[in-house]
Amino acid sequence: MYKTTTKSTNNILLTAMMIVLVAFTSNLKAQLNGTKTIGVDYPTLAAAVTDINALGVNGSLVINIPAGYTETAPSGGYILTATGTSANTITFQKSGSGANPLLTAYTGTATPASAFQDGVFRLVGSDYVTINGIDIVDLNTVNPATMEFGYALYKASANDGCQNNTIKNCVITLNRLNNATSSAPMVEGSVGVIMMNATSTTATVALTPTVATGSNSNNKFYSNTIQNCNYGIALIGFADVTPFALVDTGNDIGGASSATGNTIINYGGGASTNPAAAIRTLAQYNINVSFNTINNNNGSGVNHATTLRGIYLNTATSANAAITNNTVTLNGGGTTSLASAIDNASGSTAASNTVAISNNVITNCTYSTATTAVFNGIINSGTAAAVLINNNLFNNINLAGTGTCVLLETGSPVTTTANSNTITAITRTGASGSFRLIKTSSPTNFTANNNVIDGVSWTNLTSTGSVDCFYSFSSAANFTANNNTIKNISVPTTGTVNGIREFGSSTGIKTIQGNQIYNFSTTAGGAGGATFNGI
Repeated sequence: MYKTTTKSTNNILLTAMMIVLVAFTSNLKAQLNGTKTIGVDYPTLAAAVTDINALGVNGSLVINIPAGYTETAPSGGYILTATGTSANTITFQKSGSGANPLLTAYTGTATPASAFQDGVFRLVGSDYVTINGIDIVDLNTVNPATMEFGYALYKASANDGCQNNTIKNCVITLNRLNNATSSAPMVEGSVGVIMMNATSTTATVALTPTVATGSNSNNKFYSNTIQNCNYGIALIGFADVTPFALVDTGNDIGGASSATGNTIINYGGGASTNPAAAIRTLAQYNINVSFNTINNNNGSGVNHATTLRGIYLNTATSANAAITNNTVTLNGGGTTSLASAIDNASGSTAASNTVAISNNVITNCTYSTATTAVFNGIINSGTAAAVLINNNLFNNINLAGTGTCVLLETGSPVTTTANSNTITAITRTGASGSFRLIKTSSPTNFTANNNVIDGVSWTNLTSTGSVDCFYSFSSAANFTANNNTIKNISVPTTGTVNGIREFGSSTGIKTIQGNQIYNFSTTAGGAGGATFNGI
């Protein structure tokens, strides 16, 4: 018998084939790759982000944004939830010569304590994304309309962080007026670039990852200019315990040369009691902060009236860190608050980790409004197995007030060095107070060789201020101070200068030799009576 095919059967077969074809075509469309251009392939950047989120990528995808292009961010900002891979990267970049594309903030409604923050562009669990040469500006002038961030890296979940992303060559301008109190893990006020141990919708709730993919790791922040915010860059991670398998690791602020360093200027200065910093981190491991230029007020900013820092690495147990080749200028505007150029609290003797704070320049710093305020240059309070504070320059620093100020503090690691540092053109005023230029607390082994201290003056003629060029209070240290030059130190009439002051325990080996210590004097115009001790 011959089988008869009816019209109805044909229709069924045709319909089935069409369904298969549509499904096949949809499956092909579900992946993006190649180069797309805003204004050609997509009418707006917002449309491109929506399409990428919906379809994903199956090859390297480049979104070109023409030079000079402008767009106002949609409410809630651009939210990228799609992810790339090492083979299938996603890049948003400026195309052509001329001004960087500019994304203007929408009118916000949130505050730093809100669960969903206002911000212009956020990555949510995205990997292998590069943003290159895309500027951001917040033109809002009142809170809560202002943005909490320019760029943000959030986790999609506790076990899906942002990894291997790069933000570079961007100019990010926010509003320092946004400096209100936050709820942890969010920091206080506006942040140029923030990376959070939180989701985008619950920014005030810290997460607990259970696998390494839950970390925000190996992200790079290069050659950006960040200004007019409360914090420049803030990286807030998960404080794991040994064996530290779930931590943020390998993040890089500034790279390996001046070509990749960031410029963070005119930050802080908002009218609140909250702190400000150019770079702030929490629980970051194997981090690099190098070649950055930092100035909280270059003439276009406002001196911050409360706690002010340049670089602040906080609480990362068993962590290596490199803080090198940065230039930091601070202008304090407070009376009793701390100002610190570089403040490291990371590192632990639990593992053989190293913290290197070297080749930095602390320059042109002022704190003329201080009363009892403290200014610190480079302060280490972490207890890494080895802390190396070498080849740093401190110059042209002018400080008021009676606080105990320290230019270089090694803390109490197992082994610490403070070698080949230069301290020059330093002035203090104030009715009293102590000035400690190179200080160590209780390391097991301390070495301070080949340093130069030349030109420190306490100018208040009636002050009782004192200067300790080297100040060691080592309870059980092997102390070495060789081949240092200490000269041209002046104090008021009743002041005191100690070249090298070592008054710890008698245990250990104390080696002090080959030092040149000379030309201590009373500040010009004062009568005699000052006390001078070489060693």
